Amino acid sequence: MSSTLVLVNRAAGGGRAGAFWERVEPLARAISAFEVVLPADAAASRAAVAQALAAGCTRIVVVGGDGTIHLAVNELLAAGRAGDVTIGVMPAGTGSDLARPLAIPRDPAAALTRALLGPPQPLDAGRCECSGARWFFVNVASAGLGGLVDEKVNATPRRGHATYALATLAALVRYRSVPVRVELDGEAWYEGPLFVLAVANGTTFGKGMLVAPDSAPDDGWFDVVLVGRVTAFELARHLPKVYFGRHIGAKPVRYRRARLVRLTPLAPLPSFDVDGEVYASGAASFSIMPGALRIAGAPAS
Repeated sequence: MSSTLVLVNRAAGGGRAGAFWERVEPLARAISAFEVVLPADAAASRAAVAQALAAGCTRIVVVGGDGTIHLAVNELLAAGRAGDVTIGVMPAGTGSDLARPLAIPRDPAAALTRALLGPPQPLDAGRCECSGARWFFVNVASAGLGGLVDEKVNATPRRGHATYALATLAALVRYRSVPVRVELDGEAWYEGPLFVLAVANGTTFGKGMLVAPDSAPDDGWFDVVLVGRVTAFELARHLPKVYFGRHIGAKPVRYRRARLVRLTPLAPLPSFDVDGEVYASGAASFSIMPGALRIAGAPAS
């Protein structure tokens, strides 16, 4: 087996990722040798990654969205192989928010060269422990509104540029703030109604919402952004600012950096949004794992 696995999620981007790979595969073959798999579903993807790791794979190139990267990262960390396997990213998903802080080139040739040949660079990961379960994330985990948005997006078979915006509007109609307590690095930070809590390793979620504009995914810190009680007027005024990162400092927004975030819901919360995937919510702790992953960086010119 080749030391490089290319994992293609054909369903990513509402089904556009498969056609995208067909267009760029000849170019990829000219850059480097690899083995490609196009699994039918998430279970088959996890099995493909596990098989590649058992065969000595040292690089996994993900062609898909944030959810596909999330799957690969969880398999690597659970197997204890994240330190010696390089992850390449070829964004082809609905949101592909992680590609932004990683500065993945838009040019397919440049992006493929980086994913297939780029040297490993350290990348932080997040770990969540919730109700006896443990999982990892690499971009953003959020509580509050985000889970409802993910449910709507993931239930939309054909996705376009407006999918996340429309899903957000639909979630706003349904969501009611839930009382919570939040601790940062062992200190009480907030108690009250929650609109959204973002524990950010990356900078954007929801297809380009710049929720944590100053976050760096390799600095050993989370950027924690919380919106508590917010009126309809404040929401209409400040929500557009999120796309430009200008919401930090607005009255309903709290912001701090931390390495450990503890969330205690005081009433039932909607599902968590984790790298665009849906997870059951509850009392949870989020901890940073500095340099836990290896991401393909820009090759030397």
